[in-house]
Amino acid sequence: MGTKGSKPLSTLEKRQKKVVKEEPKKKAAKEEPKMEVKTISIDESLTSKAREDLENVGFITVFSLAQKFNIKYSIGKKIIKELVNRNAAEIVAKNRRVIVAVSKR
Repeated sequence: MGTKGSKPLSTLEKRQKKVVKEEPKKKAAKEEPKMEVKTISIDESLTSKAREDLENVGFITVFSLAQKFNIKYSIGKKIIKELVNRNAAEIVAKNRRVIVAVSKR
């Protein structure tokens, strides 16, 4: 039967130094990253081209804008919203995926 002995002092010192080194890392990891807000401005030429296309064809969808002008879906949605705000188009059908807009004229 042995007696319960304590750990040598050098081992305790090493453990304490390790804890002190890891504290700043833990604090940095706990901080939440800041959210950056990106604003996308729609070029006026894209809006005017989309308006001309709308007058020629009679209706537009986000997919048709994305294919014709080689843009992303999100920008196509913003162009349609801009046309609706300018009273150049009216949304006929809208769901999660598809937005169909027709000319008001």
